[in-house]
This record gives sequence, C-alpha cells and structure tokens, in this order.
Amino acid sequence: MLPVLQLGPFAIQTHPLALLLAGWLGLTVAGKAAKRLGLDEDHVYNAGLYALIAGVVAARFAHVIVYWQAYRTQPLEIFGFNTQAFVLWPGLVAALAVGGWYVYRHKLPLLRFLDALAPGLLTGVAVASAGALLTGRTPGAPAELPWSVNLWGVRRHPSQIYEALALLGVTVLVLQMIRRGSAPGMPFLTALLGYGLVRWLLEPFHAESALLPGGLRTAQVVGLVLALLALWGIRRLLSGRAGNVSEAG
Repeated sequence: MLPVLQLGPFAIQTHPLALLLAGWLGLTVAGKAAKRLGLDEDHVYNAGLYALIAGVVAARFAHVIVYWQAYRTQPLEIFGFNTQAFVLWPGLVAALAVGGWYVYRHKLPLLRFLDALAPGLLTGVAVASAGALLTGRTPGAPAELPWSVNLWGVRRHPSQIYEALALLGVTVLVLQMIRRGSAPGMPFLTALLGYGLVRWLLEPFHAESALLPGGLRTAQVVGLVLALLALWGIRRLLSGRAGNVSEAG
C-alpha cells in the first residue's frame, strides 16, 4: 500500500490524487472522442466539470444529512476534506441531472454525446479502481496466488487491478468502434454492457460487498441489470437499422 506519497516536506494522500487523475484522464479521453465524432470537445469538458461539481456537492450534502448527529457537534467538519464522507447515489443523480440539463440547454445530439462520454467514464473508473489499491480500499478476497498482494496482513486477490484492466479493455473496444464510425449510441451501449459484465463477473473477487436480502451481492445485481439493459438497447438499435435498410431497399 501507498496511502501517502512523501515529496520532500510534503505528504500527499494518494487516494484524492488518484481521483483527480481519474477525472482529468477521463475528461481528456472523452474530449478526444468527441472531436473524432465531430462534436465540440469544450462541451464535453464543460458538461463533465459541471456534473462533477454538482455530484460532489450533492454527495457531500447527503452525507451531512444522513450523519447529522455527528456533524451537529462539530459543524466545521461539514467543510472538511474527507474523501470517504460522501453518499454515492445522490451524487450520481445530481451529476446526471446537471449533465442532462447541459445537453438539453445546448441542443447537443444525445447519442453522440453519450458515445463520446463513454470511453472517458470507463477510463476514469479504471484509474480510480487502480488507485484504490494504493490505499487498501475495496480489498480483494483472500487468495494464495503468485500475483496476490499482501493487504492488512492477508494475501489477497488484486481485485482493483482486475477491474482496472478489464475496464481499460472495454475502453479500447469502444474507442475502436468510434474510430470505425459505429452507429450513434452503439459505443455507449457497448460501454454499458462491458461495465455491467465487469461488475457482475468480478465482484466475487472482492472481500466485502453490500448484500441484498437473500445474500445477493448488490454490485452483481446492478451489473447484471445494466448489462441486460444494454443488450436490450443494442437489439433495438440493430432492429431499427435493419428496418431502415429494408425500407430503403
């Protein structure tokens, strides 16, 4: 593990550094994809930045509400910098709402915008996942393998690296689809399918997971639902293209 990076007299926490790197690389990749798709890359940067700010603020505010009893006695902690003091889902909803508003406000082609955003999001999640290994977050299940990592005194699967490599593989596939001029929406749906399958297949390598009633892993269920939705969307897209071809014939 490397939770702190020592640079001379400065001690830098690696987790927030990894998150910043993930955001920067994600926006860079999305911007380049947008340019290839004929979109103004500034729209991707702006929409991503606004959505990120809205998501962080909403996730932090939700954490304050949920744990108000703790903040009430130490109100200054509301403005403290703690990368664990966030609630994920309100942040995601806020980010999607602001991003959607931006697309609507500037009358951007939704499917092409999502296509450009897809490889950037995958890249960001992959970098953040690899960065989690540095601080021991989301530890892997115990395993005695040549490539196991020692974490908390136990040899474990490097599950964070599994996910990062798998997501980068999906990213490469999506970028190739964009270069080849795939139909609008197809790169995004492929990214969604790949992400869902990664969550579904690799979640068992984690030591800890949120569980649903019946012992089902929440992340696996979410991943499977996303994969099925993506397959449904791909089927609709392909059937629509087939219908257009037959009408043209």
